Amino acid sequence: MKYFAKASLSSLVALSLLPATAQAATYSPTGSGSVVPTTVQVKKGIILNCVLNANIVSDGTIQTNVGPSIPLPNGTRITSLTIPPGDPLCSLVSFAGLPYKVQANSATEVEFIDVRVTGVTGNCRGNLKADLVGGVLKFTHTKSTIPSDPPGGSSCSIQGNVPTNPTASFSYP
Repeated sequence: MKYFAKASLSSLVALSLLPATAQAATYSPTGSGSVVPTTVQVKKGIILNCVLNANIVSDGTIQTNVGPSIPLPNGTRITSLTIPPGDPLCSLVSFAGLPYKVQANSATEVEFIDVRVTGVTGNCRGNLKADLVGGVLKFTHTKSTIPSDPPGGSSCSIQGNVPTNPTASFSYP
């Protein structure tokens, strides 16, 4: 009986040291998609109204933020993010470091990882949050903010509703 108790305790300790099993999330559609070119407000000290274009590629999986240090599948990425020429100041806003991983933080919130922006009044780098509801990315200046790069300047933010094509959705564990 003592041997059984020791073996059971040893097995329990060993199992507790293994990483937690992650629940997978799904993203739809698979393959490629885009956002419908939409005018959004971008801000870093000054506010500009610029058209946003983006392309998305997914293998049907999406990284989920369910806890620290849990590596999860990440098959959904923003492969291009551009503001086309038009307004002279908007043409000075650009994005680097693509593709950006897309992570699901809740049943409606997505986050674009390590977005790098070159702006009219300086640069920003960090994660950009939005809600994805009914196939529409919803950005707000209060939620969709990226810190200044280097630190100390004003942050970058975006506001507007950007439809996806085909309509994107995801499940969250």
